[in-house]
Amino acid sequence: MDRPDDAGTGAVIRVMPRQELLDPVQSAAFLGLTPGLFRALRLFRCGPAMLKIRSRPFFRRSELERLRVEWCKAVRVRGEDRLAALSHDEVDDNERGQCMEWQEKNTAGSELDPLMRLLALRAIRHRIVVSIFWMMAIVGGAICLTLY
Repeated sequence: MDRPDDAGTGAVIRVMPRQELLDPVQSAAFLGLTPGLFRALRLFRCGPAMLKIRSRPFFRRSELERLRVEWCKAVRVRGEDRLAALSHDEVDDNERGQCMEWQEKNTAGSELDPLMRLLALRAIRHRIVVSIFWMMAIVGGAICLTLY
């Protein structure tokens, strides 16, 4: 993926491939969540599918994007309707060179996404409620079998 420099200096710009496997901290930043909330998603098993490489957890970028789309679809929010800053990978090279605001915004650190935070808390709450109902059914069934 080599291409000549636009300035005419004869230099070659090499575009690096996008990182596909993200660790938990990078995954949380990609979704706009805090690392603690992302750990809670993993704890309650309502987060994205995880890969283990040398006993370290990694997440595919496509799985994280699929999770974001599913959560937004569940509350009927389209990605086009959201007012959110573009991430580093969503801006192409031409726009990156022209837009100094983008560089200043992304050097300050990743922004937390309030919608993703609410949707993550909604997923955790849903998992807890379903687990409580299952436990009530199992305990109630065991009591009924014991008494009768």
